Amino acid sequence: MFKSIFIMIFLFSFSYSNEDILNQNQTFFLPQQGNEAKDKIVELILTSKESIKISMYNFSYKKFAKELAEASTKGIKVELILDKEKVEEDNDIYKYLKNNGINIIIPKKKLHTKIALFDNKILLIGSLNWTKESFEDNYEILLILKDEKIINETIIFLNSFK
Repeated sequence: MFKSIFIMIFLFSFSYSNEDILNQNQTFFLPQQGNEAKDKIVELILTSKESIKISMYNFSYKKFAKELAEASTKGIKVELILDKEKVEEDNDIYKYLKNNGINIIIPKKKLHTKIALFDNKILLIGSLNWTKESFEDNYEILLILKDEKIINETIIFLNSFK
């Protein structure tokens, strides 16, 4: 009996390739998983090879801004879409990113999205603004998706701001 269970577990473990494991979606529930979510976002910024597109209602988290500026200096195309009213309330991050050569788009209509796209392959979406409070104090959800269809639809949406 033990031998057959062991064989089933062994065969099951090889039925998924490393690519299957890497393509799994993830969910973070905050504030309980706030630190893990922050770490994951930093990891995605650091490992991006070509592009990072972010559409964020409220972005004031300085650590992410510094990582994005650093990515930009390494030749990663970084583009942000930010809400006009939020930028007018507090423009420190806006000025910092702009001064570091990051393209920023400010739409005419209210922007309430919370989207980040890394290399057009990994999509972050949910209720999470990129503020310190969102990671530490708020009940939020962050979904990391690798679904090609959803990513392609999101790319079309993000490109509509240009």
